[in-house]
Amino acid sequence: MDNIFSEDIIDDIYEAALFPDRWADVIAAIGHRLDFWGGALTWGKGEEEAWLFTPNLQELMQAFMEGGWNHRNDRLTRAIREGQFSFVHDFDVFTHDEWAGLPIVRDFLMPRGLGYGAATQVAPPDHPQMTVLFERKLESGVIGPETMAALGGLRPHIARSLTLATRLQRQKADTMTLGLNAIGAPAAVLQASGRVLSANTLFQTIQKSISTRARDRILISDERVNRLLYKALAGHNVGSFPLPTEDSPCILHVIPLRRDALDLSPHGSAIMLISQPSDAVFDATPLLKGLYDLTRGEARVALEIMKGLSLPSVARQLQISHETVRSNAKSIYAKTGSTGQTDLVRRLSVLTRYTIGDQD
Repeated sequence: MDNIFSEDIIDDIYEAALFPDRWADVIAAIGHRLDFWGGALTWGKGEEEAWLFTPNLQELMQAFMEGGWNHRNDRLTRAIREGQFSFVHDFDVFTHDEWAGLPIVRDFLMPRGLGYGAATQVAPPDHPQMTVLFERKLESGVIGPETMAALGGLRPHIARSLTLATRLQRQKADTMTLGLNAIGAPAAVLQASGRVLSANTLFQTIQKSISTRARDRILISDERVNRLLYKALAGHNVGSFPLPTEDSPCILHVIPLRRDALDLSPHGSAIMLISQPSDAVFDATPLLKGLYDLTRGEARVALEIMKGLSLPSVARQLQISHETVRSNAKSIYAKTGSTGQTDLVRRLSVLTRYTIGDQD
């Protein structure tokens, strides 16, 4: 155990701040030297909860999540509360009878030969609290004072490294939005929950249509666009939605970030860009096809609807059957998130800034 403070393990801890994918290896190395079976790093709550764990915990964690134990883990909740400034083990927090009676210990860990653990909490500024935990096999015996002292010696290094790591992750988000600010694009980096991680100054000036609510979550004044935005964020999907405004019309684009799953929180799930059409174009078909994945036929029907024509009039204008127009219109409504003809015209009114001419 004397080699737990060797330079290589300390170096590895700090290198993990720069290379987050190494945290699992760092936790595994500490665990191996201190006779733990495995370990994990967790942060966030609810839909933003994330876990990073040593490879041998993969099957255990799958069962843990599938059984809903992450939502009823009294053992970890108590350990986090008591371990805000140091590592604690089970019997720092519970009597033996309390520990043995915990559902997660009795029904989940013990049947798998586990049950002895140690944990601590790290709370970087402006970041969800993070928990580092280790699990030991029952056959390896109760965690002793020497092991806890070794963990206590490593904790300041772990805490400093995690704090540095979260700051670097925040800077990545800021760098993205600042770069887009330089080319005149209002932009923000969002989590799947809608929480704003970073927003450039151009984005912050759009106050009438976009604001933030409790817990810094984005709120679009148009309720339907707001629902479409959150649906795109939840599904990690690309989306483009016309955003009616009192001033200049604009289009809201959601671009998923294909990030490394091991990057430390706060995770940026998507970039939200606001584009404001200014140049007139004579053929809006490519625009509609690109924004909403409309076919050429659907785009032609959509453009005629935007001119205010009824569906029978669209059929006569394009010299196609009424049934074809109805079928295309139904597909257009689904792809644009519109409830019908009137709603489609309102939502695509942003495109009337473009000059719509006759289509081939």
